[in-house]
Amino acid sequence: MSLSREEKETIILFNEAEDTASCFTYNGRLTKRLSNLAAERADECKLAMDNGAGGLTFTFPKKWVKVNPTRILSDEQRAAIAERFHSASE
Repeated sequence: MSLSREEKETIILFNEAEDTASCFTYNGRLTKRLSNLAAERADECKLAMDNGAGGLTFTFPKKWVKVNPTRILSDEQRAAIAERFHSASE
């Protein structure tokens, strides 16, 4: 059975009582990253479940969960960054 893109969701759960978060995901990039962390840092990150259809559940410290919005740059800031980049690569 093939799932649609809308059905391939990612769910991150945590509560105030525990120090761990749970992440269920079909996202390939996130699955790879969490799998690598589970291998490298087995004491902190664990593969908890594989649903057999591509969805994996991992547990890890909830302090790893971040909201990281991109910066909003003005045209002047963007031009200044581009200029610094070009001058540094010369």
